[in-house]
Amino acid sequence: MRPSNVRAVHAALSGWLVGLLAVGPAAAQTPVSSRLVPRALSAATADAPADAASVTVVAIALDAAARGDAARLAREAELAVTRSGRLKLVRLSDALDADGQRERQAREAEAAEAMKAGQRAYDELDTEKALEHFDKAVRGYEGADLSQRFTELSRARVMKAASQVANGENTAAQLEIRTALALNPEARFSPNFFPPEEMTFVEKERKAVLTGSKASLRVSTEPVPAQVFVDGQFRGISPVDVADLSAADHYVTVVAPGYALTQRRERDGEVSLTLAPVAAQKGLQTFTEQAARKPESPERDAALRELGTLAGVSQVLALLVRGGAGTAPLEVTGLRLDVSDGHNQAYAMGTVPRGDGLVDGSQALLAQLVSADAPRQGGKPVTHFAGGVSNTRRTVGYVLMATGVALLAGGVYFGMEASAKSDDFKRAAQNSSRAQDLKSTGKSYALVADVGILLGLASAGAGGYLAFANGGGGSKSPSRASRPAPSPVSAAAAAPQDTPPAPQDTPPAPKEAPAAEKEPLPMPPPPAQTVPASKQKEPSTSNKRAQEDEARQREEELRKRREEVERQRKELEERRKQEEAAAQREQEERRRQEERRREEEKKKKRPALDDDDLRNY
Repeated sequence: MRPSNVRAVHAALSGWLVGLLAVGPAAAQTPVSSRLVPRALSAATADAPADAASVTVVAIALDAAARGDAARLAREAELAVTRSGRLKLVRLSDALDADGQRERQAREAEAAEAMKAGQRAYDELDTEKALEHFDKAVRGYEGADLSQRFTELSRARVMKAASQVANGENTAAQLEIRTALALNPEARFSPNFFPPEEMTFVEKERKAVLTGSKASLRVSTEPVPAQVFVDGQFRGISPVDVADLSAADHYVTVVAPGYALTQRRERDGEVSLTLAPVAAQKGLQTFTEQAARKPESPERDAALRELGTLAGVSQVLALLVRGGAGTAPLEVTGLRLDVSDGHNQAYAMGTVPRGDGLVDGSQALLAQLVSADAPRQGGKPVTHFAGGVSNTRRTVGYVLMATGVALLAGGVYFGMEASAKSDDFKRAAQNSSRAQDLKSTGKSYALVADVGILLGLASAGAGGYLAFANGGGGSKSPSRASRPAPSPVSAAAAAPQDTPPAPQDTPPAPKEAPAAEKEPLPMPPPPAQTVPASKQKEPSTSNKRAQEDEARQREEELRKRREEVERQRKELEERRKQEEAAAQREQEERRRQEERRREEEKKKKRPALDDDDLRNY
């Protein structure tokens, strides 16, 4: 038998090991309350600096009832980013439609250059040349994004009318003035470009537009809700009714992420627009569905990082919106995520009223998401996974692992003691009381050793599962190796971006993880007798076999789902092609009707001018 001082040293080392393994990880994983709410910004700059982080906004509806409200919140979030003065907004619809955006920017640049050339010609009294440039500017701005450049279009029309007045084309100038005021009653006409009699005509027409008959539009879009702009003013999310319009042709612009910007002129009545998907729409759909599938897990942030990479921005401001029946407030989870390492620059949760109160009710939450950047903890990114492996669960896992290691060490120690007692028993006289004492003590030590080893294995296994299952928890950012890659199943899902599948339609997660998250793993009871070493391996072998069977079942289910989704994808692609062809035919028919209507209007006699106006010519 070993000396008592050796046993004391072993006991002290075991205690030190338990304390080191249990207390250290537990302290390291203590949640910090300051991580949940970003600190207030002490002083905000008036304008965004040149090196400001580029941010795009995505709103993900977690149920069908929140689709329209999510799109409206996205609009308010874009305005909040712009108002912050410290972040540079990149509209997601523009980032995903790079070709269309480049074409619109080219038309815009062409129009801006024509405006400069026209102004130079006008200043040099070459008004005929100025008229050509201003007319070119009008056509250029009509091909640009009028949700952002309508003011420039209105200015080009005013200067075109000024050039016509300077050229003596008074009738054409008054028609241009009427058009400009019908679309923008607030258009400014400077007396530097218009003589007094023309300024009188301008004010008379402005009053006629404001007090004259009104028209209305009802704009609807398919297949997703979209932001609706009429003459450059945001009017809501489709379907939307737009009233108090003048009796004229108005510019209707609809914008939705993943779809090409659609823009045309309409006068009155129903306006139904079919949006054409862009090439990046499938990627957007894939990543938003991944985030909606597990909105409080590492998969959410991994999908948002992929979306940010697709959009080519440095940060993503995501709003996960859950609606519900009736008029209950929206449940909104917002985060601003750094695409490079997944650090949550800001994080907030709250409720937002629906309807007319949505704008005012969302301002506090949105301001919290754009006002400041949350610091990293120890240089490492901070994330928030309320539904993932929590800090408490991970701490318990580390403690159980440490306890398991200590029990294994104790089991090995008592096993060696039992072996030593067995050797002493063999050397002692078999009929002596000392031999009987050695035999009884050896059996006790052997029993304690077996129990310690079994409990140690169970405790270490349970602790490892709690600590590392589901990506390792909420305070660690997923590494590149552990980040889920875009799944071909989710990539081919048929639902549009704004209609994520309901929770009951999503593929079920592995059954072990939810059970472990809801209740702790029970400790196995100590055996009533010594377990042979040959049987100690049976539980682990059985568990391994069960896990292999379950993995094969999951692979088979995944294969079947992949085949089904691929079939649905092909059907959806064929349906989209048919819809695009139908939309093209409809647009062509509308174009022909518009041309016929314009030809008929040209044939009509233009309204006669007042006698007072005719005397001025």
